[in-house]
Amino acid sequence: MFKNIRQGKPIQKNIYIPSSKSLCHRAIICASLADGTSYLHHIHTSMDIEATIHAMEIWGTRFEREGDTLIVHGTDKAEPVMQDVDCGESGSTLRFLIPLFASAEQPVRFIGHGRLMQRPQSVYEEIFAKQNLLFQKDENSILARGPIKPGKFQIPGNISSQFISGLLFVLPLLKEDSEIEILPPYESKSYVDLTIAALKDCGISVRKESMHLYISGKQKYKPINVTVEGDDSQMAFFAAYSLMHNQEVIVKNMNHDSLQGDHVILDILEKAGGKYEEIEKGYRFLGGMPKAFEADLANCPDLGPILFALAAICPGQSVIHNIQRLRIKESDRAAVMEEELRKLGCKIHTDEENAYIQGGIIFPQHCILAGHNDHRIVMALSILATISPAYVKIEGTEAIQKSYPGFFEDLLKTGADIC
Repeated sequence: MFKNIRQGKPIQKNIYIPSSKSLCHRAIICASLADGTSYLHHIHTSMDIEATIHAMEIWGTRFEREGDTLIVHGTDKAEPVMQDVDCGESGSTLRFLIPLFASAEQPVRFIGHGRLMQRPQSVYEEIFAKQNLLFQKDENSILARGPIKPGKFQIPGNISSQFISGLLFVLPLLKEDSEIEILPPYESKSYVDLTIAALKDCGISVRKESMHLYISGKQKYKPINVTVEGDDSQMAFFAAYSLMHNQEVIVKNMNHDSLQGDHVILDILEKAGGKYEEIEKGYRFLGGMPKAFEADLANCPDLGPILFALAAICPGQSVIHNIQRLRIKESDRAAVMEEELRKLGCKIHTDEENAYIQGGIIFPQHCILAGHNDHRIVMALSILATISPAYVKIEGTEAIQKSYPGFFEDLLKTGADIC
């Protein structure tokens, strides 16, 4: 599939940002582990969220839907049935659930699509090896068998916080206490904080001391009734749009005090010349005059693609630090953004850790950009295309189903010309 996108005429409609994908995963898993019924409000589905829901159905959870409310009938005595757990292309689903499903003795096979099974799993490979447990990984699947044991775990902090969160979901259920030592450098700490906050909502206690997490065993998850806030990483696309066009954009469903790491987009926007103001449960982005900026992705890698796109129109040289994690996502996001921006004449150079982007692009008369089967690449390039006077063809736009199925409908609300 493809979309043709170009600059349109500004219009003003409120954009209701979908629920945070990170928080939805966590709420669904926690509610599934509680013995009772939980109510999760403002749940917007996507392929990644559906992958977690289907996986927890295999665990034994039953789900009902009423509008945007997900009713979760959880169980604390689950025995996963013997069938493949299809994680789609969701790294969160896979890494969150491997330790949990390995709390039982029977083997479980995880399968995935796209680049999912190419993404690193070394942390779990080492843990399972030390505990003499089965962990077999090939290009199509992972076969694991527990039961995983409590104890002390040393986890590198610079690979993925998802491994830490995966352990945090299961360790409170084990019979004895556990400790997680996080080895520096500790990146994406905000995502671990999101997990700890979600666990706290369900009555699970995790004690933090510097780079150590202490988890008591024999804890029980409690049912919850929560509303999931909007996704800051999705809001970032419209924050960038506002600055690119010097146009007012209003977004709703947001939490001014969010713990999401991507909440830093507000600070980065100001550095890039953007302005905004808080409104009730949202923000009014007020445009601005773009200028070169610096940003650090160590704690917010999902902002990478849209910041590359924004830097491409900001006069001067922008520098984006800590791009390493971009290379192990649905695509090599640093490489593919460099590839696509070069098609527009952008002067860009990346090394192992940083991207150097000289603002200035020219859309050729017949411009075709590739989405690389990556939802965030598609959305970032689509935002960039809205400043083109002629249609820009973006291929592979179906990738947005992974996280934000309503993205193009919302982009139309800004006045963008899309067909």
